[in-house]
Amino acid sequence: MARTAPAPKYVDNFEFEARFSTESRIHYEDIRSSSISFNDFKPFLDRLPPREQDLLELYYHHCKNQKDIAKMFGITQGAVSSRLARARERLQFLRDIPKLSEEDLKVRLKGYFEPFEIQIMQLMSRTTCQSRTAKLINEAYGYSDVRNRMTQVKIRHRFEKCIAKLKALVPSHPELKECSELMTKISDNLYMLHEVKLPHFNRGDCAVFSMTV
Repeated sequence: MARTAPAPKYVDNFEFEARFSTESRIHYEDIRSSSISFNDFKPFLDRLPPREQDLLELYYHHCKNQKDIAKMFGITQGAVSSRLARARERLQFLRDIPKLSEEDLKVRLKGYFEPFEIQIMQLMSRTTCQSRTAKLINEAYGYSDVRNRMTQVKIRHRFEKCIAKLKALVPSHPELKECSELMTKISDNLYMLHEVKLPHFNRGDCAVFSMTV
């Protein structure tokens, strides 16, 4: 008499997830994304938050697994995984944007924009953060009065006007194309370089690594 094949066992999502380590999934994501080359990222590492630099060095350079890193810093493996993913996003952004320094922007934009507008674009290229840019400008100009104090909304408005003007200028002034591409890329990726600081990620005694890769 032929045997009846056993009915397939139902495995819920939680059990299925438990059978495969998070570590393996993360490495698979790294391999699957052919656009990721850690060597390409080295020139931009110093623009990352210090904690992310620590995690990247431990994970890629010292080949520590996420569980061990989590134990070193007293955090969860999920937190390590999330922060590594965010660091890779930041590095890809920095790798792919036009390479213009703040001085490059000042030289190229002079004559087309007011100094104040240039400063907004310089600070946005440094921070990608409207609120941080507003804070830096208020500090630089000593703006404390509510009427002249720059806010995130005001920065956004001025920044969008600068981008629109750049795009209108590019056809007759091709030397501004890279500036336009950079500002547009930042506008599409606001807060990419902004770090949300959490208490358990504060740089402390256990953060003993510096980027030397």
